[in-house]
Amino acid sequence: MARLEIKSRKMLKPSASTSDNLRILKLSLFDQLAPRSYVAILFNYLPSSTSSYDKLEKSLAETLTKFYPFAGRFGEDDDQLSIHCNDEGVEYVQTKVNADDLPEYLGQANNIESSLLDLILPVMVHMPSSPLLGVQVNVFNNGGIAIGIKVAHTIADAFTIATFVNEWAHTCLTGTMTQDNNNNLPSFGQLSSLFPARVLQLPSLPNSTDPKFVTRRFVFDALAIENLRKTIKDDSTTDDDMIKQPSRVVVVMSLIWKVLTDISSAKNGNSRNSYLGFSINLRGKLSCVPSLEHALGNYVTMAYANLEVDEARKDQLNDFVKVVGDTIRDACVAIGKASSVDDISSLTLNNQTKIIDKLLQGDKIDAYGTSSWCKLPWYEADFGWGKPFWVSPVGFNANEGAFLMDTKDGNGIQATVCLKEKDMTKFEKHLDILSSTPIVG
Repeated sequence: MARLEIKSRKMLKPSASTSDNLRILKLSLFDQLAPRSYVAILFNYLPSSTSSYDKLEKSLAETLTKFYPFAGRFGEDDDQLSIHCNDEGVEYVQTKVNADDLPEYLGQANNIESSLLDLILPVMVHMPSSPLLGVQVNVFNNGGIAIGIKVAHTIADAFTIATFVNEWAHTCLTGTMTQDNNNNLPSFGQLSSLFPARVLQLPSLPNSTDPKFVTRRFVFDALAIENLRKTIKDDSTTDDDMIKQPSRVVVVMSLIWKVLTDISSAKNGNSRNSYLGFSINLRGKLSCVPSLEHALGNYVTMAYANLEVDEARKDQLNDFVKVVGDTIRDACVAIGKASSVDDISSLTLNNQTKIIDKLLQGDKIDAYGTSSWCKLPWYEADFGWGKPFWVSPVGFNANEGAFLMDTKDGNGIQATVCLKEKDMTKFEKHLDILSSTPIVG
């Protein structure tokens, strides 16, 4: 078993104080609806002749001047609807891992679920007084480096996290922060000014009493995805390219949903209504508001696909691809037709309410969640020792569902799947999974 030694731990502050006019950041409606939890992700780097982590701390402090809310704290007297950007700092930990080989360590971590991966992540507890960002830099005996990051979901979606990490890497590599003469620098505050948080009366989800959840990683390479596409029959009655030529994300998302419904049918002795919720990035999709393609914070809306019990239902991959494709298309059409910010707010709240309603039905239906982090520049983060050889989300052992990310070559998809232990055993052995994922972790 590898041993981890903490070399230093500090509260790292931005290199320059946040200006007075930016001291309070009000949350947006989208921030308000985000889970009150941390998003955890690992960036793993092989050793190189330039491997050095001496510049990481200084460049992070400089980057925090642009991402100043990360160094703040929740306000305690306003129901956590704002961030006090008071420069209290972020949790910054440096460790030495007594293991020779980073890839071997990660292989062991996969084999024993996520306990070893959790060791190389910062320990964070979601409380009003807690840091909103934690970073842990782990150096292995051979010079390999794993950077573990946890960010409060309330202030960051996947786009925001990817933007932050790449800005930090750029600053570390070049010694300067990104400059943009077109004033398109990512910024906070735009969303809350257009979509302010409000008093909500959404139903609360009960605490889970289910058996232990486990997480596994499944890699669908380009060939596997293409082979799956070939099994999808061409529906000549539609001209929709999303159905005729489904994207990698739609194919993999649909296959995972299909396998989960197969498992449910076998377990319950019959088919049940099944729902798949997923997030849609709103950046660049709204015509009713100024361009917000670089807005930081949370800027997604939820949608869900449903497949109801029907005597004619065959539960073929086609069925799931069509339902997922139709749902994404209809959601994007509705977003594009929105004529005001109020329309978008209402759409977002209605979708959120419907998804919560499905989850509250418990064992009467099957409800799963997915999130795609594809097409984001995760593998561009070069701190000076090359690009990461593997990037992965970590620590989602709480709900049934999957996170999808690009593989390093950009052509495949890594699916991080979280299920109840017994269901995971069946998922791993399902023929559709065995035939499509030569790599299982």
